[in-house]
Parts: sequence; structure tokens; C-alpha cells
Amino acid sequence: MEEWRQCGRWLIDCKVLPPNHRVVWPSAVVFDLAQALRDGVLLCQLLHNLSPGSIDLKDINFRPQMSQVGGGWMAGLGRGC
Repeated sequence: MEEWRQCGRWLIDCKVLPPNHRVVWPSAVVFDLAQALRDGVLLCQLLHNLSPGSIDLKDINFRPQMSQVGGGWMAGLGRGC
């Protein structure tokens, strides 16, 4: 299995992606995983799930962002997403 598919499956197992997310569809491509990760929200949810209390989910903006324009989400990781 390709590594990006393993990553998608792991994100589902960690309960940050739904079980039927398109990353596990037979027609999925690596771009589908990239789209899921594009704004950093999923990574913040993953951090919260792996280390409860490490970040406050109330501080996360769950609205879809235009990652192609901004790209500043990485700086947010240092501020707790």
C-alpha cells in the first residue's frame, strides 16, 4: 500500500477523518490527502486527539480556508493552532 494511503487510513483510525473519506476510495489520489491537510485544521484535531488538552479546540477556526492564498497556518501551530 502506498504511504499516502496508509497515512489516510491512520488519520481515519485516529478519528480525524470520517471512515468513508475520499482518501480511502479506490479512485483516490494523493491530491485528496493534500486537500484534507491543506489548512492545518485536521492537524490541530489530530494533535488534540493524540494529546488531549494540548490545545483548546475553541481556538481553532473550523471554517474552510483558502490555503492557496494564505499558507500561514504553520505559524498557528506555535500559537496552539
